[in-house]
This record gives sequence, structure tokens and C-alpha cells, in this order.
Amino acid sequence: MAKVSIIIPTYNVKPYLRECLDSVVGQTLNDIEILCVNDGSTDGSLEIIEEYAQKDKRIVVISGPNGGYGKAMNKGLNRATGEYIGIVEPDDYIALNMYEELYEKAKFYNADIVKADFYRFTRNDNGNINLMYNHLSDSVDDYNRVICPMSEQHSFKFIMNTWSGIYKREFIEQYKIRHNETPGASYQDNGFWFQTFVYAKKVVFIDKPYYRNRRDNPSSSMFSKTKVIA
Repeated sequence: MAKVSIIIPTYNVKPYLRECLDSVVGQTLNDIEILCVNDGSTDGSLEIIEEYAQKDKRIVVISGPNGGYGKAMNKGLNRATGEYIGIVEPDDYIALNMYEELYEKAKFYNADIVKADFYRFTRNDNGNINLMYNHLSDSVDDYNRVICPMSEQHSFKFIMNTWSGIYKREFIEQYKIRHNETPGASYQDNGFWFQTFVYAKKVVFIDKPYYRNRRDNPSSSMFSKTKVIA
């Protein structure tokens, strides 16, 4: 059993995919499982995934027709075998020590969830990167300790994302937590985020950014107003 199963739900992200995959296969935590879920890509993304899988036996390729983000994520969750689960969007990338340090924290606290601060970023035409630090909480008192969200409900106001941390798979399976499957709609991860906070008894927030969240992909669903209500 791997220490962390990393799910990468992939749909038509060829321009960004190699940077994402390089950051995942290069993790300082070697004992990982990388689940690349191809959701009916038509732009060559699948071929890139298969190329990487030929070089790295830790990569598992799961491919099928387009069914939307939620269905792709659930395929990954159903297939995962790791002690913890991580999520990386295929147009993002991560610090090389992300999963090693999050896993160490998860084991130290025996946490259901460990989440960290993160960067949002854009790149200009010259390739220069602009990083914007995002704190999950405005209060230093919320970091580096165990929180039960239902007992400290202000944590529901923290910045919402599903990808800047890791989740104990035993916890995810105990409560049968999965994503909404609403093909074509944005924000199919909102329900997953809410369920994890409702059921978790031990959540730890880390005041260090590992995850780089891209904000300049014009194909991202967050830029399509119609997908919010699809």
C-alpha cells in the first residue's frame, strides 16, 4: 500500500500537463501511487499520460469517455489504494516536498485531513511567474493544531479547495465521501469539501504553501458562467 495516492483528473490540458506530471513524479516522497484519470481528452493529453506511465510504474492510467470532473474524481477514489489521498489538478503543479511533509504531519497528528496554504499563479508571455500567497485562515491560531470543524465552525469559512492537502482514505471510505457527478457543471468538488469538513474529527492546517493553482488557463471551468448552473 502506497503512503499517498495522488489523483489527477485530466481533460484537454496538453499545454500544462507535463509541468504537472513532472512535479508529481518528482516528489521527495517516493512511496506514492499516481492515478491519472483521462476523462475523454481529445487534444493529446492521454498520449502524454501514457508516455509518462511507460517510464514510471507508479502511474496508473484510467481512461474512459468524458463524464465530467466529478465522475473522473470518483473513478480515482474508487481505484485508490494509498493510506492517504491527494488531488492535483492537471493544469496546476506542486512543490516537490509537498506530499512528504504533509504525510509526516498527518502521521504525527493521526489526522483525517491535513491542508496547507497555497499559491495562485499566472505566467506572462515571457514565462515569468506571478505568485499570490493564499492563507486558508486569517488567524495564526488556526494553524499547526488539531481542529474538529463541527466544534470550531468558523473553519467552514476558510478558503475552500480540495487539492492543497491530503485525506485519510480510511476516513473517506468510512463515510462514503464522493464528488457530485454533474457533467458539464463547475464546482463539482464543493460537495466533497463540505462532506469532509462535516465528518472529520481531526483536521490540521499548515501555514506553508506547497500547491500552485493556475489562474490563467482560459479553458478552466471557473471562467464559464454557464457551467455554474449546468
